[in-house]
Amino acid sequence: MSNLPSDRIIFFGTDAFSVPSLIRLVAEGWNVAGVVTKPDSRTGRGRELTIPAVKRLAIAKGIPVLQPEKLRDAAESLTNLRPDVGIVVAYGKIIPQSVLDLFPKGLINVHASLLPKYRGSSPIEAAILHGDADTGVTLMRLDAGMDTGPTYDTEKIQLTGTETRHDLYEQLAEAGAELLGAKLGGILSGNLVPIPQDTAQASQVRLIEKDDGTIDWNKPAAVLEREIRAYLGWPGSRAVIADTNVIITSAHVLAHDGLAGQAYKTASGELAVYAGQDSLVIDTLKPAGKRDMTGPEFLTGHRLG
Repeated sequence: MSNLPSDRIIFFGTDAFSVPSLIRLVAEGWNVAGVVTKPDSRTGRGRELTIPAVKRLAIAKGIPVLQPEKLRDAAESLTNLRPDVGIVVAYGKIIPQSVLDLFPKGLINVHASLLPKYRGSSPIEAAILHGDADTGVTLMRLDAGMDTGPTYDTEKIQLTGTETRHDLYEQLAEAGAELLGAKLGGILSGNLVPIPQDTAQASQVRLIEKDDGTIDWNKPAAVLEREIRAYLGWPGSRAVIADTNVIITSAHVLAHDGLAGQAYKTASGELAVYAGQDSLVIDTLKPAGKRDMTGPEFLTGHRLG
């Protein structure tokens, strides 16, 4: 890989979405001089110490790791790494101008939407929630705004309307790594010039919160089905059915109307709940404290009111 530019790269990333891009850079022989990731954190009921996925990979490859609480405090450490360019993939923190200024060739971001659509922190969920026919990844040059910098290139993927959050994360993470690997040389050589975004077409998406997972049966069943796929894993789609707290993990729409929120057994023996429009047939769910089960399995142990 001696024909690669010798630019010293600092990679910013935290969660699993970042890993394919870092794997691609290392495998192709790019000069990754350091990795910046969030501090280790305690998560789950057991409050076990969780190490960011990117940190594990960096340690395995012998790459120095920085984990500052605040990026401004890492300016000296970053300067000592003599960076030329930064690559940001799902880092999870805003990068201040004082840090941007440390990189002579700027910072390149892999963003999980077709910018300027879905700027912000939950573009993958947004594509599912809106029932989009396609989505993709964008390579952009970071500025001080929220996903407002000029873009280098995009890669579009078609959606089937069945993707879950996890499925789409994996697919876009790989697409982002592939686009980065294909275009990085052109960016660093100056042959690929970024183009300003059309701000008139921009849309912003907010951070997903726990309360978003509470099912509102007054919504159309088609909307609820998309929420279940978008929120699978976290925050989860929570409801009370037959006086039981459950998390709905998969469902489909049935054209049958009734009193919103009322659960019933379909003619074919499936568990369903009337929504604001049509019904939501619950294919799988997880009652509190129990294993995942199918709708019919749930019906064998629970009486509907």
